[in-house]
Amino acid sequence: MWTKKMALLLATAVLAMTATACGNDNSNGKAASESGSTASPAASSATPAKEKTKVKFWYLWGGVEGENVEKLIAEFNASQDLYVVEGLSVPDVQKVVVGISSGDGPDVTDNFSNNTASYATKGMLEPLDDYIAKSGFDTSDFVPAALEGGKYDGKQYALPINVNFNLLFYNKKMFADAGITEVPKTSDELLAAAKKLTKVNADKSLEVLGFPDFPFVYYTTGMSMAFGGSFISEDGKTLTPDNAGTIEAIKTIQDYRNEFGVDNILKFNSSAKYLDATDPFILGKQAIRIDGPWFGNTVKNVLQKDIDYGVAPLPGPAGHPELAGGGEVSSSTFFIPSNAKNKDGAWAFLSWLMAKENMIKFNDMFANLPARTSAYDDPSLQDIPDFQTFAEAAKNPNLKSFPAFEGQSEYNKIINDEFELAAGGKQSAEDAVKHMKEKSANLLK
Repeated sequence: MWTKKMALLLATAVLAMTATACGNDNSNGKAASESGSTASPAASSATPAKEKTKVKFWYLWGGVEGENVEKLIAEFNASQDLYVVEGLSVPDVQKVVVGISSGDGPDVTDNFSNNTASYATKGMLEPLDDYIAKSGFDTSDFVPAALEGGKYDGKQYALPINVNFNLLFYNKKMFADAGITEVPKTSDELLAAAKKLTKVNADKSLEVLGFPDFPFVYYTTGMSMAFGGSFISEDGKTLTPDNAGTIEAIKTIQDYRNEFGVDNILKFNSSAKYLDATDPFILGKQAIRIDGPWFGNTVKNVLQKDIDYGVAPLPGPAGHPELAGGGEVSSSTFFIPSNAKNKDGAWAFLSWLMAKENMIKFNDMFANLPARTSAYDDPSLQDIPDFQTFAEAAKNPNLKSFPAFEGQSEYNKIINDEFELAAGGKQSAEDAVKHMKEKSANLLK
């Protein structure tokens, strides 16, 4: 539903977020485990059956993933006698928005956490706080940053079904051949290792990309946060794109690109294809990769490639071990439109889907990381590639979500645009963050 966001290179971001949002089908061949329902018990055979009220559920998934969603819908419908959920695949966010705006949209639907604030300020979302309180719905084991992504102005408008963030994937053989025995833990170590791992042809073109420059989209905010940066002040009153983490992220990629040539790297990236058989990491043409929890499942279960790789936290800022394990969290979220015709039914389905047992089923089908940490030891999830590595990393308090406010999409675009100019050699890191600050000055109202 995958999270999981950017206008710059949005197509690539959507791969990550759609892989994040939609995920890759977990081709493990396991049937979903049975789960109890919190809905009302079925009426006795002596009582005439009561007609169920309809709940319209529009979802962004299609294909096999959509079929998995329909399995869960059928299970919910069979679990209680009050509501019947009717699912509809609408894999176009804008069509969902239009449907809601027209008053003829769904009772419950899904989206990405980075849209919560924008939708809430437009009055599109129903606050969930009263539903949560009245039903005693427990959110205590949700990943804090993921839960925060569904909030705006102190209210909970959406709930996360999964957690999307990135870790460092590295080719073990390439590391061994280069004599690198330790995975980079800081930005300095990352740059040094990347230079050793890079291989250049006689014409200066790249044979092996040593730096995780592809896909580039993960740098703008995720790497900045991993390097200790934050894009808003602690009191939530000031936007802070000119943070030290962003400057360090820009300078790190500039240093690498200057070493091997901006044009050479851009040419390499332009010919690379993300998550298919010609992906440079899969071909052995990339030594280090930044990617999400869907990456290993795609490599091993979808493309069925046997690659000896390791997974580690993103490098942090040198001299600050207390900031290790940071990065950016996004989520696939579910919400109830403010003009939904069956809000009680929508909450019944939404809360059922967000219950621990059903969240496990959902993420097992999609090979994603659940938003509840209490689900991480469940046996059914353990054969998802790299699952435990991501599960442990998700508990790190240094993970952050992008600031949620009305102008967050524009803010993100400003950051992306200026970062890209700097990475392309068009401006310094200092000028980039200065321009980010100037252009976003009036966004936070």
